[in-house]
Amino acid sequence: MVEVQGGVVGVSDYAVFFTTQKDLQPNVVATISKKQKSPLGEHGRVIEKDKVASVHAAKDALFTTVITAKGLGDDIGVHALSEAAQQRIVSSVQALVGRPGKVDQVQPGLLQRSGKSLFLAIATLVLTGLFYFIVSSMNNASVDLSGKHARKEEFLYSIAHTLGPVGTLAVGGFIAALFLFSAYKNSKKSWVTNRYSF
Repeated sequence: MVEVQGGVVGVSDYAVFFTTQKDLQPNVVATISKKQKSPLGEHGRVIEKDKVASVHAAKDALFTTVITAKGLGDDIGVHALSEAAQQRIVSSVQALVGRPGKVDQVQPGLLQRSGKSLFLAIATLVLTGLFYFIVSSMNNASVDLSGKHARKEEFLYSIAHTLGPVGTLAVGGFIAALFLFSAYKNSKKSWVTNRYSF
């Protein structure tokens, strides 16, 4: 078994598995399969030997390793503690499957590197536009602050009243700029993933 962040990845006679239980006995490990996965605990995942599709070993800072299942099975995604641990996971799966597999080197695309930051920047701009519309339409209207959400309404109203339309645009634009800067930084990062297809 190979220790990873949050648990261990191991190989039995029938399957590859992830569990948070680090104290499994060798005789129990050898019998783990899809039907016999109760020793793995609540968060355990199992991929049977004939269902292993590929192993993705990313050469990034977290040593991300993903063991994918054929079809819509449970994939196992972990962060190995070192490159050597990542290689032990790959070689264990290769030994389980019985062949080294076809190796491809894959580089992530732009959306994979910075898609999350771009999505958050766009969402921030949309919400800023919505808040700007609400704040500019409020002007000096009286607001009924009653009901079970009165405190929340009062808090939001005080922020809207303090910032005003221009302040809302400035704060929203600043937050969106932070997300766009993060997307730019992430777009410059690059790593290689070795994909072992079986």
